[in-house]
Amino acid sequence: MRYYTFSLATSVGPICRIGAEREGRLIDLNAACAALLADRGEPDAAEYADFLIPGDMVRFLERGEKAQRAAREALEFAAAEGGAGPGGGRLAYEFDEVRLLAPVPRPPVIRDASAFLGHVRYGKECVSGDRDIAAVAPDAPGPAMFYELPPYFHQSGATVAGPHDPIAKPRFTAQLDFEFELAVVVGRKGINLSAEEAAPFIAGYTIYNDVSARDVQFREMQLYLGPAKGKNFEGANILGPCLVTPDEVDPYNLRMIARVNGEVVVDDHSSGMFYTFPQIIEWISQEEYLYPGEVIASGTCDHGTCMTSKLKRWLEVGDVVELEVPGIGVLRNEVEAGPRA
Repeated sequence: MRYYTFSLATSVGPICRIGAEREGRLIDLNAACAALLADRGEPDAAEYADFLIPGDMVRFLERGEKAQRAAREALEFAAAEGGAGPGGGRLAYEFDEVRLLAPVPRPPVIRDASAFLGHVRYGKECVSGDRDIAAVAPDAPGPAMFYELPPYFHQSGATVAGPHDPIAKPRFTAQLDFEFELAVVVGRKGINLSAEEAAPFIAGYTIYNDVSARDVQFREMQLYLGPAKGKNFEGANILGPCLVTPDEVDPYNLRMIARVNGEVVVDDHSSGMFYTFPQIIEWISQEEYLYPGEVIASGTCDHGTCMTSKLKRWLEVGDVVELEVPGIGVLRNEVEAGPRA
């Protein structure tokens, strides 16, 4: 399935719903579930549907297999009914009728790993003070520790943006960058997982743009801390457009295409990951619980930044950044001037 979180305009204001794509249309899974339960004679159909398929993705994942089974049945019911429920109530929408949000609009935490060796090579040079990308040999080794464990750091889940939201350029940076990544969303609570045990804990895959203020980030890292403010500002963590369940995608066989103002600047492949997501989960989960809704990112693909791509300049106000992964979709975000206090 391809799960979406979307905002739907109503007479009493916008409401948040979880949907699924079917034949190019967006099915409101809560409404479809309520219609299905009513069709089965459930007297409290709407209340039961609110429990099984709430409008919050974290709560939905916490409901477990019972909720996911209800979502699958609701999707089939909506398809059979042609998108209309009892009394003609709408179960389906065109995508341009709603506002797509991040699949998980406010994850408990984002853990951003660094699984692509090509990006780690670049990062090694930057931390050491050499930012001449041309000087980084394509076969240069990464840091010795990289081959022993997958590195990661924490991002704020409170600064997440959706697939079409603007990128607000912070006033404190002159070096705004994109970072093209894949991400998984955790579907079950778990601790001390082996790589062999990790697969069932992955709810699905999405695209992640880890927007960064490079000048601030590298200053922070010289103090052996961070990155912090260099990657944590409003809208800096872009997720979407959907959450694709593991049965529909091979995360290590995906083309990764980035465009800036319509020009292709990155054409990479997810097979470049040195560590797999289960291996990353194995390391993260040691003596630490993972919870439903948490996001774990792959780290940037080999050429997935401004300077390692063909762009060779920082992002500017007015630039339109598109990150596309066939089988998942496209993030399309325009850079705007940041708001003043």
